[in-house]
Amino acid sequence: MRKFLIIPAVVSCLSLTSCADACNGNIETLVLYAKPGPKGVGRATYVDVLNKPGLGIKKTLMYEGKEFGTFEHVVIINDPESRFARNSKICFTTFRADAAATGGDLNEEGIPEITVEK
Repeated sequence: MRKFLIIPAVVSCLSLTSCADACNGNIETLVLYAKPGPKGVGRATYVDVLNKPGLGIKKTLMYEGKEFGTFEHVVIINDPESRFARNSKICFTTFRADAAATGGDLNEEGIPEITVEK
């Protein structure tokens, strides 16, 4: 059973408004990887926030006991509808903050969680 889906670095962009390569002033994130969401619903998408540094935290992520990498502004985007499943970049303007992650396979303690709103 595959626990994680590593997203290849393909240039693409999904936006809830309009989105060019530079995200047109929206919040821009680089997708690191995704895994099944809570209770197997949707996806939890781990991103590094590129242009709003206060949104995420610096975090070293682990995978199977090995360092996956250290990223400056990590956030988990809760994606119950799997809208962002094939994206390498996600652009958005509005979101709501959820409770920070606790426990988990990748030392997720304290990572801010958000849900992108329509």
